[in-house]
Amino acid sequence: MRTDHDLERAVRAWVALGSEQLPEPALDAALDQITKTNQRHAGWLARRIHLMNGNALKLGLAAAAIIAVAVLGLRFLPGTVGGPADSTPTPVPTAETLASGSVAANLGDFGTTFDLDATRTGDDVSGTIVGSNPQGGEGAYTVDVQCTRTIDNLLLIGGEVTDSTYELIADGAYVVFALVPGTPARMLIGVDVLGTDEVPAPADSCEAYLETLLSDGFARAAADQSAPINGELDLGS
Repeated sequence: MRTDHDLERAVRAWVALGSEQLPEPALDAALDQITKTNQRHAGWLARRIHLMNGNALKLGLAAAAIIAVAVLGLRFLPGTVGGPADSTPTPVPTAETLASGSVAANLGDFGTTFDLDATRTGDDVSGTIVGSNPQGGEGAYTVDVQCTRTIDNLLLIGGEVTDSTYELIADGAYVVFALVPGTPARMLIGVDVLGTDEVPAPADSCEAYLETLLSDGFARAAADQSAPINGELDLGS
């Protein structure tokens, strides 16, 4: 009499003949399922055994084994329902240069030397711009880069002043630099003011001040009134 062990050897031999090997966990699961099915339906087979001869019974069990192996095997194939999920790594944004360099540009009361280190990572911008050596004065100020915009070939970079030793630019004010590529590159600055009794309240964010400048024609002014830059300035790609 052919036993479950005989059937298992037959099924494994049949799988080995295929063009691809079924994963071992799938085969084990299929054989286990067949064994449990045979046990559950033992009584059913006993009552109906007289309806088929021995060869027909063997063929029927072999066919059931093939179907079970095929169905259960699908669960172990990548990308199928119930099988191991395909894992697609989430791309990690890399930092790109917006503006980098130590340059000189005659912006009068707002400085003549500038150190720029601004980057963008995905939708986030960061870095600092330090302006110093204003004409007719002393001191320096640091801008924490918070916003950027590109209009045609004009690059706008702005942020909030976080450290100032220059009396005309207070901590908390917003500053936007317009950088125009070319030979030489050129620069213009827009500086917000802090609210006083005589002056309206300043913008409440870098983006808000940038929008105010654009509505006042800052982009056109940058094309016509920006100062030439001396030094190496990397405006990214």
